[in-house]
Amino acid sequence: MTEGPTARLRAIQIEEKFVGHYVTAIETRSKRLHIDYHEIVGKKLEKTTSYGKNILLYFNGYIIRIHLMMYGSIRYERSKPDRYLRLFISFDNGNLFVYNAPIIEIGNKEIEENLTKEYGVDPLFNWDEKRLFNLILKNRDRKIGDVLLDQHVFAGVGNILRNEILFRAGISPERMIGDMSEEEIERIILYVKKLSNDFLKNKLKQNSIKNLLLVYNKKLCPICGKPLIFYRISKMLLHIISKFAFLPKEVFTFILSVIHQGINYSHHLFSDHI
Repeated sequence: MTEGPTARLRAIQIEEKFVGHYVTAIETRSKRLHIDYHEIVGKKLEKTTSYGKNILLYFNGYIIRIHLMMYGSIRYERSKPDRYLRLFISFDNGNLFVYNAPIIEIGNKEIEENLTKEYGVDPLFNWDEKRLFNLILKNRDRKIGDVLLDQHVFAGVGNILRNEILFRAGISPERMIGDMSEEEIERIILYVKKLSNDFLKNKLKQNSIKNLLLVYNKKLCPICGKPLIFYRISKMLLHIISKFAFLPKEVFTFILSVIHQGINYSHHLFSDHI
């Protein structure tokens, strides 16, 4: 599933190629059409952005929303059979092909207005720490591991970010929000913003995010080297956490700072805290 930082990366790439250029042709296979999409022909791409996992293209009052979900992709040359093509836009300086994207929506400013009403806080679009705090508290009877994937609260967070946020915050995905302290919620908020921005910065530099991943797709804890604990939350999605997430906050924070500096300490150094 495309997460918020990847959606923003794709928006930036499209903007770099086509902003200021005019549409010469457009075709789509979508039922989410609020206008005659051919009206976009002759219009200029003014800007692009992303909100949550949605990519937004702006053309003189018109908006195209693209959601790639799991298997969607964006290309600048024809690379797959036409049966997979969901959106084609020809600009005066090149072409945009969108394949296998489940959601292509074309309309006017109401698209963004509706998203703003439906979605929660996105660190890359409408960051509002106070609003996010209140949205979290409205879900007191839910587990934090589940709420982190709720786009009505955390717009743009996917399973990779969820794993890394919870591990760094030192909070079990099984914790009920109603049982969490204000300080613990603030830690979640801190890492939502930090990691979303860190992921995007790495992607813009064409660097892999692997160097930012402490637990996602890993089998062993980066702190003690012992097997990570797996939780099945939100149907088929997995969360991974280490027992070190249950250490006292000051100990856990120190260990994470050590890891970020690239220093490896053995499990035995912190054995008294387990």
